[in-house]
Amino acid sequence: MDWPLLIEFVRQRAPEFLAQLEGVPDASIRALTADRGAALPASYVEFLRRMGSHSGGWAPFGATLDPHFAAIVERLDQEDEDAPPSDRFFPVAIETDESMVALYDYYFDLQRVEGDDAPLVMLEAGVPYQWQTPVETHETFNERVTWSLFHRFQLRLCAEREAVTLGGTLRAGEGRAGLQQALVLLQRAGFEPALPPLGRVACLRAGGISVLARVNEDYELLTLLLGGDDRLSLNALADQLLAGLPGARRPSGPLEG
Repeated sequence: MDWPLLIEFVRQRAPEFLAQLEGVPDASIRALTADRGAALPASYVEFLRRMGSHSGGWAPFGATLDPHFAAIVERLDQEDEDAPPSDRFFPVAIETDESMVALYDYYFDLQRVEGDDAPLVMLEAGVPYQWQTPVETHETFNERVTWSLFHRFQLRLCAEREAVTLGGTLRAGEGRAGLQQALVLLQRAGFEPALPPLGRVACLRAGGISVLARVNEDYELLTLLLGGDDRLSLNALADQLLAGLPGARRPSGPLEG
């Protein structure tokens, strides 16, 4: 993942955010990984270096999930023989809302590291590892960070928003196929990547309109979130997508975020 590009993207929109960030010293990261025998993805290590101590209020995993280094260390220090092996499953975000019936934390599956990235799974806190099966999130760390940053520092700044969805019939590969169809339409309409595209996430812009395309492989559903300040232009793009993507529809529920 191109962290300098991501940081510059944020700098152009919220320079005050960057001034709040606090990273973790390299020595602390090395000591923890050596102690646990965990080979962490390079993109996550860079996340810790840049904002592992304080992320300026940005919560990439959700408002109640703590991704900071101190929370990770505390969770690892609490682990016993019933905990998941940290050289296989390494925690990256800890659920803090104790009012929930079940508390699920986010982990890396380190046996499936690819390049500088790795998939995320969820495990229930307080339940012995041998009694549970990791819950697949169907996203990687890089995908999660990319769409969350784009949503927080681009879409949320837009006065108007719209959404279009495609798929959801649970046919294998339908979500990614829909994403490719949508990208062809958007590129023909003049949209270009605002951030590097990933397997299930694409962030695009053209003029005053932004598009966040994201595949949910639990349901094989593609969601296109559109943002801008001109309602007429936004509606026109939504209508163009609905016409060009057979089976596409406007969601009936509230928009994300």
